[in-house]
Amino acid sequence: MKMPKRLIAGLGALMISATPLLASADPRDDHDHGGPQPGHYENHGDDHRGPQNDHRGGPPRDFGPVRQTIRDNHGYFVRGAPPPPGIHLERGRPLPHGYYGERLDNRALGRLPVYPGYEWRRAGGDIVLIAVGTGIVYEILDGVLY
Repeated sequence: MKMPKRLIAGLGALMISATPLLASADPRDDHDHGGPQPGHYENHGDDHRGPQNDHRGGPPRDFGPVRQTIRDNHGYFVRGAPPPPGIHLERGRPLPHGYYGERLDNRALGRLPVYPGYEWRRAGGDIVLIAVGTGIVYEILDGVLY
């Protein structure tokens, strides 16, 4: 089938005129800003905002205060099932394929600091902080769930 030259020229002009608009779009801004996002939890209990929960710049390097919070509130944290044999979690590496850890319940999450883009999980006696989009392990709090 032969296409008319006017149609081809019109489509070409349309593509050329749309190119600057596509180039100016911010590729980092591809998420929906409305409503709750996956991996975020609503806290319907006490309001736990405060210095330990106000981390707009991301997770800290020192998780000593988080460990202390878990010790102080140990009744809210339940030990999880151990990871399957052969599964080894490493800081800075993605979670092993097919293993995601276990989600903490809202009572436990309400006691932990919230870091946008990160999620707390449990793996046996450990609590793990992972990046939501990539599954990369940011921190492992070894043996905090006894």
